[in-house]
Amino acid sequence: MSCQNAATERAGTTRFRIRAYPYDNSGVLAATATAQRVARGGGIGGGTALRLFHHGLPEPSALRRVREKNRPAGDHRCEGTAVNETAAGFFARLKHRKLVQWTLAYIAASFALIQVLDVVVSRFDWPTQFERVTILALAVGFAVMLVVAWYHGEKGQQRTSGAELLLIALVLAIGGGLVWQFGRVASISRRPGAAAVAAAQRAATTSAVAQAVPVPAKSIAVLPFENLSDNKDNVYFSDGLSEEILNSLARIDGLRVIGRTSSFQFKGKDVDSRTIGERLGVANLLEGSVRREGERARVTAQLIRASDGTQLWSQTYDRTVTDSLAVQLDIAEQVAGVLNVVLDDKQRAHMRAAGVKNVDAFIAYQKGWKLYIDAHSKPGVNLIDGLRQANVEFDKATALDPNFSFAYYAEADLYEHTLMADGRSHTELLDAQRAALHTLERAAATSPDPQQRDLALAERQLLSDDWHGLADRIEVALRQPGCSAPNWMPVFASAFGYGDLIENLGARVNVCDPLNRINYRTRISAALATGHPQRALDVLAKAEATFGGGPTPTPAQAIALTMLGRTAEAQATLDSIEPIGEAFYVAQLIVGKAAGVDPAKLHASLQKVARNSSKFQGWDITDAVAAALSGNRAEADRHAAALDARPAGGLLLAVVITECQCGAPFDLDATPHFKALLEESGLRWPPPKTIKYPIRPAQDGPPPFSAPVAAKALAHG
Repeated sequence: MSCQNAATERAGTTRFRIRAYPYDNSGVLAATATAQRVARGGGIGGGTALRLFHHGLPEPSALRRVREKNRPAGDHRCEGTAVNETAAGFFARLKHRKLVQWTLAYIAASFALIQVLDVVVSRFDWPTQFERVTILALAVGFAVMLVVAWYHGEKGQQRTSGAELLLIALVLAIGGGLVWQFGRVASISRRPGAAAVAAAQRAATTSAVAQAVPVPAKSIAVLPFENLSDNKDNVYFSDGLSEEILNSLARIDGLRVIGRTSSFQFKGKDVDSRTIGERLGVANLLEGSVRREGERARVTAQLIRASDGTQLWSQTYDRTVTDSLAVQLDIAEQVAGVLNVVLDDKQRAHMRAAGVKNVDAFIAYQKGWKLYIDAHSKPGVNLIDGLRQANVEFDKATALDPNFSFAYYAEADLYEHTLMADGRSHTELLDAQRAALHTLERAAATSPDPQQRDLALAERQLLSDDWHGLADRIEVALRQPGCSAPNWMPVFASAFGYGDLIENLGARVNVCDPLNRINYRTRISAALATGHPQRALDVLAKAEATFGGGPTPTPAQAIALTMLGRTAEAQATLDSIEPIGEAFYVAQLIVGKAAGVDPAKLHASLQKVARNSSKFQGWDITDAVAAALSGNRAEADRHAAALDARPAGGLLLAVVITECQCGAPFDLDATPHFKALLEESGLRWPPPKTIKYPIRPAQDGPPPFSAPVAAKALAHG
């Protein structure tokens, strides 16, 4: 039967595929038994299409056309010309080889995998490079799938040919090269030397974004008024008046007022108004001067537009020192009028309530606040001793003005640090607990700010021996609108979740008080304690952009890198930091443990940490963390039991949980008081583990990081 006849009989929907093989040396067609039987039957019959093709040659192909051109005369082998090589035939072959089905199935499976991977990467804070490499690998796999589907869409149709293997190998080689190149670039970006560059880039980006955010027209920062008096001690009077004006303005709805911590950082500095406005995120600045002579005071205030220094309002007041307190309300009202902020009787009442009624009280408070700042930040000043001196002034302020809420709140800090300090007698700790409860109760009762009141009450309860309803109280305080910065409460709440609420509050505080360093540290600590390392790095980058000076390595940064699996960078970060204090000690322990460092080597490196140079002296807590991380549960329970027996032991154990980031660092049965508090509080237990450590055998006996061993090593140099 000729090829033409075969084509003529191609009228129905049924096809026979007759496999024709090459001629042998005698020129006789060696057909299969099936082909011979069909030929002897005189045809296939109506409605049947006959398709003959040459075995071993893809149809159609360039190789086949070359063979047809060089075919000897009389060679009448059927080469598939009976099938119409049209677009319809091409799509029919696609369907026959199931290429469409393979493609759709691959795309659907890839899409599902990417969606699942996206959720997993975001939840566990895996590196984004993992997701990118997977997507690239799927793209390469798509090309491989097309090749395999074309040749094997219908199982068993053909055996794998050499050309097919060569094509797949070529696709894999190209794809593998792309993946390798991508991975090499990613690894370069992860080198310790590149970490600083990356941080600088993040900081620059953050700064650019911050500048792009529109500044509200009704926003203001009160700069410290300049003291023009001959007596330099009158600086406390001028600072107090500035803060009282700030507090009055802060009570006005619809007006953004920057907090004292940020605005007072420009005291005595020659910085232009545009720069101050950009750094504080405000459109207006209030500045002035105070000249006090005896019982008389001259106060000059002026409102200027930050962008160009244009004066919008100015006025001078000559008053007695006592009457000068009323100046703050008049200035606040004048500023509100210039900025088109409408004041009603209710807001005026709030402004009056926010003020201090006694001049000597706010002078004493300003003196105490200066000592408070020095105690926390000035080198060589003992923290506890410095806070005691500050509290002498705070006590004067509250004695002169019993409703001085800020003075009570600041005074409580001494007692909280005493409760956490090492080497204190039980009687001293018990007195500190009682004093803390009293001052925080007074701070809440006298506060004109609902948010500050709730924060003080939550902080008070966590120091007490009654935790009934504590979980609800913490949530209410964190959700309360406002810009008041909490003190100890976020440190405690981090141990039991609340990470998102703490971050939301911290972000609000940054808007109202953008240069508050303590708030940045609080946000970073809460992010790490609740398992958000990338959030911690982002906040750190924003802090670097805000304060300038380039990237600054910190123990918190090393812990965040460790949580992301970047232990080499984490160790490089610690290597660039002076080994001092509890924070460094815990960070080195976490990084070394996560990197799988031999315990003996890790112990040796920890002996280099200067324990006696710590300002906070909270090594009892740090040693409990070290015991838990070393894997010695018995030693961890022993430390935890000792802390549990101390006054306000619940706060101390919460700090252990926050710093360890290892889930439950001790057994609840070892801390019966803490266990009872948890049961009545509504707080969740156990805390989540935020770092995955390599599995090592548990230590037998005392851990290599115990306080006595470390102290002895330091004593011997």
